[in-house]
Amino acid sequence: MQAILQAMKHFRLHLLFCLLTVFTVLLPARDFTPIVKQFGKTDYMAANQNWSVTQDRDGIMYFGNNHGLLQFDGSVWELTRMPQNKLVRSVCASDDGRIYAGSFEEFGYFERGADGVLTYTSLSEQLNDYVMTNDEIWTITLLGKKVIFQSFTSYFVYDGTTVTGYRQPVTFLFFIAYKNNIYVHTTQHGLCRLDLVQHKLYPVLQQPVKGAIVNMIRFSDGRTLAVTRDDGLYEFDGSSFRRFVTSDEKLFETIEINKAIITNDDLLILGTIQHGAIAFDAKGKKRWSLSRDNVLQNNTVLGIATDDAGNVWLTLDKGVAFVQVNSDLRFINTFAPAIGSVYDVSYDEKAVYLGTNQGLYTGELHAGSIRNLQSAGPIRGQVWDISVFDNQHFIGNNDATYSINNGKLSRISPVQGGMCISRGVIHGKEVLVQGTYTQLCIYEKKDGAWVFSTVVDGFVNPVRYLEIDYTGRIWASHLHKGLFAIDLKKDLRTIERIQTFSTLDGKNAYNINVFTINNRVVFTDHHRFYTYDDISRKIIVYEELNRALGFASTSYRVTAVRSDLFWFIRDSEASLFSIKPSGIQLIEIVNYSDFKNQTVDDYQNIIPYQGSQCFITLENGLALYRMNGAAIRAAKPTELRLKSVAVTDARMSDYQYLVMGDDIPEIPFEKNNLVFQVYYPDFSKMNNLRYSYLLEGRDQVWTEPQAVSRKAYSYLPYGSYRLQVKVSTSSGQELSSIRYDFKIKPPFYWSIAARIIYTLLLLLLLYALFLGIRRRYLKKHRAIQQAQEELQRKEIEKREQQIVALKNERLEAELTLKSKELAESTMSLINKNEMLARIREEVSRQKEALGAQYPNKYYEKLVHMIDENISSEDDWLRFQANFDRIHENFFRNLHRDYPDLTTNDLRFCAYLRLNLSSKDIAHLMNISLKGVEVARYRIRKKINLPSHKSLTEFMIEFK
Repeated sequence: MQAILQAMKHFRLHLLFCLLTVFTVLLPARDFTPIVKQFGKTDYMAANQNWSVTQDRDGIMYFGNNHGLLQFDGSVWELTRMPQNKLVRSVCASDDGRIYAGSFEEFGYFERGADGVLTYTSLSEQLNDYVMTNDEIWTITLLGKKVIFQSFTSYFVYDGTTVTGYRQPVTFLFFIAYKNNIYVHTTQHGLCRLDLVQHKLYPVLQQPVKGAIVNMIRFSDGRTLAVTRDDGLYEFDGSSFRRFVTSDEKLFETIEINKAIITNDDLLILGTIQHGAIAFDAKGKKRWSLSRDNVLQNNTVLGIATDDAGNVWLTLDKGVAFVQVNSDLRFINTFAPAIGSVYDVSYDEKAVYLGTNQGLYTGELHAGSIRNLQSAGPIRGQVWDISVFDNQHFIGNNDATYSINNGKLSRISPVQGGMCISRGVIHGKEVLVQGTYTQLCIYEKKDGAWVFSTVVDGFVNPVRYLEIDYTGRIWASHLHKGLFAIDLKKDLRTIERIQTFSTLDGKNAYNINVFTINNRVVFTDHHRFYTYDDISRKIIVYEELNRALGFASTSYRVTAVRSDLFWFIRDSEASLFSIKPSGIQLIEIVNYSDFKNQTVDDYQNIIPYQGSQCFITLENGLALYRMNGAAIRAAKPTELRLKSVAVTDARMSDYQYLVMGDDIPEIPFEKNNLVFQVYYPDFSKMNNLRYSYLLEGRDQVWTEPQAVSRKAYSYLPYGSYRLQVKVSTSSGQELSSIRYDFKIKPPFYWSIAARIIYTLLLLLLLYALFLGIRRRYLKKHRAIQQAQEELQRKEIEKREQQIVALKNERLEAELTLKSKELAESTMSLINKNEMLARIREEVSRQKEALGAQYPNKYYEKLVHMIDENISSEDDWLRFQANFDRIHENFFRNLHRDYPDLTTNDLRFCAYLRLNLSSKDIAHLMNISLKGVEVARYRIRKKINLPSHKSLTEFMIEFK
């Protein structure tokens, strides 16, 4: 009875699955398209509208933009203006490095100088006998050594020297270079051949072609394809046309083709006005289409070209698109309506199954697309895992685990959250072991189908990854921490032994994941790989694998493509390695940045599909990888190149670009701020390039890898330098390197002339220092000599002073003696004069007494004799001589200072110096005391002596 109920339950579930499948709205078919990188006006800082595209011999891409000429080197966009800021309608690069450009009433070429700067030369200004009137250059065609610029009614031929304009009475639509001829589609005559010698048009029979021919291009096998604007594709043998039948002929009834090219691998790319870009192979099979419905910003393709690597560039009415047609990757950018994050994929002959965080989706997988994608009935919510064993699908869902076997859906396990499942042999019995949110589930095979058997008792842990080794031991990775090694008993539900590992390196408790590589269980902690050593029964570092993987040794997940081919997944990329006994070889690197970072973080997954192909899960998308070789394919070598070197002063105001040649440039010290611009023109790696710099002469180590291809150095000292630059992928794979030598001249103050001046100044300084030292020495020597002389002088002076002192003592004694003699002489003279004065007085009394008795004759004679002896001149002269001898020219000095003094005044002053009394002075001078006072007053007035000053003291002190 229970079996019948279980069967009825499965029947109802299958019926519900079928009904939901029928009534679910189908999602539109989605093509696996090449990876497309979009560029908008915010990227290149110019106008939205781009008209044309070309690539020069150095690998740089150029675009005709409404604001001018755009250039892109893989890292940096630059805009170069046309004269009068005109738009650039058409561009074409030639082998000589010129970029020909056409505009409204203007055409010419840009050329990159030795300094890396583009300069423009106008050819339209060189026209003779032709005036451009509303001529707009729509196409530029290279034919041999000629360049042909085409407008609607005229064309202009430049032969490298002269340019000539030709006007025709027709309207040109397209110029086509074909087998050294120019074919022109005109509105009046259809397709014509243009004779560039006679400049005539010769109509070409184009039946059964009805539409205007846009281009004639050749496949590698020599077939020529004529692409019409609105009448499909035709093969052209040089004289007649034959329909080229494609897998989608109805498409040409709705599209209008504007541009067309054939890539190196014979992929025909059609650029349309309203339907984007469409690709067909050489057999006419449609491969993919690009439009606003999947990846493009705009559906109007105005220009199209391939680069050296075979990738395609589309210039759009809005933006630029880079299409990696030369890549092994194709992807569905978005599903609409959204299906959520894709975690796993499986397939069978009838359907493809996508497990997402919104449930299970099924669809039909056709070459290059997924069609009729729809929700798979009752399986809603998170789907972690879809595994296939013996054509039976196991869907690990948030609610339960489901099985799809022979198209029938059933609920196989009630345990929630099936995250992983692995096949192995335990105790001789083949089983499936599933890790879930909580328990380990065991599945056994009955009647040719896998069925749920039991859960392992006593184990309650969320398991993310699970492997079974050759001994039957279960290795289970905890969802967040640690690793379990579990040995079961024969009943497959009881744990016999369990071992827990919280760390692999003994230090750090990282998440531990477990996988199987070549039947060997390996572990990773996101830093390196480990394995289990059966002899020591320990987990050890897997040195051989880590060394061979290199950067991929830090992978956190491993998925098998086949027994010898494995994907190693990191956060930023997935690397495909061939692992054989003969060695480990890197096959391919897929960078997740190519998918606009649509990865499902920490749950990136890669699922093998039909041999050499793999599905890569994405956020609301899916990628398809096609492996084309046994190792990374050899491509046209790309070299890192130096684009420009700019120097400037400290104000960063005056940039000067250096000529990049073989000679080592010498840069003035005033411009010691340098800016280097490098580029690596492999556009398929543009999101994955990292640049490192080392400036020898200043730096000791390389800079950290960075996405910036511009490096600036400021205020470099003078000297010789070598800049080394290397470019590598984000995973560390070095691609190319360059070096550039240059010199910074010494500043003026350290130039050769300045150093000569400094040397001379130094010599002068040394000479001045020598002179200073010599002068100081001589000064010191003279000082010592003078000191010695001074000492000698002082000794002599001391001796002389002693002699003088002795002499002075002697002189003083003599002076004292003479002064004594002078005083005695003066006193004697005074006494004599007093005596003579008394005698004269006595004679006078006697005369008065005797009267006439005393004759006058005798009286006068006697008085006369007395007067002559009282103050004789001889006495005075003797006194003056002795006085001067004692008092050192007293009279001369006094007369010099006071010339108004008379001889009697001088005599009076001498008596004052001798400190004589007024009475003595009166006797000496034979005057009265009153006369003495009058003389005092007179002298004081003559010498202007203040009243408070003693005249006698003044005379004594006078020198």
